[in-house]
Amino acid sequence: MRKPLVVFGLLLLLASTAAAQGKGKSWLRGSWEGTGYQTDDRSTWPMQLSIKRIKGGRRTFSIDYPSLSCGGRWQLLSINGSKARFKELLDHGQDKCSDKGLVVIERIRGQLIFLYSNRGSREITASAVLNRKQPARKL
Repeated sequence: MRKPLVVFGLLLLLASTAAAQGKGKSWLRGSWEGTGYQTDDRSTWPMQLSIKRIKGGRRTFSIDYPSLSCGGRWQLLSINGSKARFKELLDHGQDKCSDKGLVVIERIRGQLIFLYSNRGSREITASAVLNRKQPARKL
């Protein structure tokens, strides 16, 4: 009696692990917002990330830093079940914000951790916790 129960438990564990791995890249979607923190001058600023699925199943990653008057897109470099790496490419406000830095996003308990390093550096110069933006209710 014990052996079939153990085998069933192992099969259940393997099935749930396979299902989680199959969803590995679907965690990064929707609209996110938070407050960024700049380490060198200890300033804070709002940020908004929008991830949209486009034709062919690809995604676009739009970033906006409204109070800094800069923003653009993130170019996906790598992704796994809980972490993604990007190159930030600003399309406006390059004179106000660093361009072409490395962004790492990590999913932790329903939130995204944002880490930014300037181009050519491994030092984290900005960070944030991003929360999923709730869709506006229709009246």
